[in-house]
Amino acid sequence: MKKLQKNVYLHVTSDGVNIGCVAGDDAIALIDLPQDPVETSAWRDELRAEFGERQIRAILFTSSDRLNSESLAVINATAMLHDAAYAQIAPPPETLTMPLPEPMALPLIRELGSTPQITFNQSASVVIGARQPSFIDIAHRGGYSPDACFVTVRDAGIVFAGDHVAIGQPPLLAQGNFEHWPNVLAGLKKMKHVTMVVPGRGPTGVPATAGDETLEFIKAATSKVKALVRSNRSRSDVGALVPELMALYGKKGARVGSNADAMQRYVRAGLERIYDDLKTGATL
Repeated sequence: MKKLQKNVYLHVTSDGVNIGCVAGDDAIALIDLPQDPVETSAWRDELRAEFGERQIRAILFTSSDRLNSESLAVINATAMLHDAAYAQIAPPPETLTMPLPEPMALPLIRELGSTPQITFNQSASVVIGARQPSFIDIAHRGGYSPDACFVTVRDAGIVFAGDHVAIGQPPLLAQGNFEHWPNVLAGLKKMKHVTMVVPGRGPTGVPATAGDETLEFIKAATSKVKALVRSNRSRSDVGALVPELMALYGKKGARVGSNADAMQRYVRAGLERIYDDLKTGATL
């Protein structure tokens, strides 16, 4: 766990995802969790060693794909997600009255018991610290995915941008709104009183430049897939673009490390998403 500033800490999970912690004198708040519940348990132990038995007041999730119900059960604290994220992980109410095969009934109930307790439409805030309060804001952005958010620690001037931003490696594009995502990155540059950006993956940056690599990758990926579509090439041909796009990162691509194969699969999934959008007439 690395101290970024004042009472704000950064932890990098085993799969390279940045998560955070904000500590007050009376409680702490977390930003995202490891996907692996075993790793989450180790993270909880590290927090206890550092901050004692201070209550975890909330876990603020930058998107629903940062939430694993088993990991959430390990921490057992109030979770906060955008309304659209809740819809992604909780079945609609009418399904609860449907008869389920007996083996499925208990796991479904357990998973429902771990779903977020607080959701919001535009934004929400958490306050921790009795003597010196810290205000932590979570606000919907919706570029990386329909439910994606920024989490900002106001007094520290730090924003956790989630997977809206990746530094030193390609962003994940498979859920993206490519018409809106560039606007989110442009807005990041204009965030007043923010001095540090924590990306979803990669080292920290500053608002003026943190989103530049991500924006350039989106532009390059979109341009190359558009060329394929104009040439009436098949969807499977997007695979040939993956090495070329990965090469945009040059030596910095080494940060991907042992996750290189997984990252290539993510890049391909994103290219296929762009291809499908273009074939259905989406404006990119």
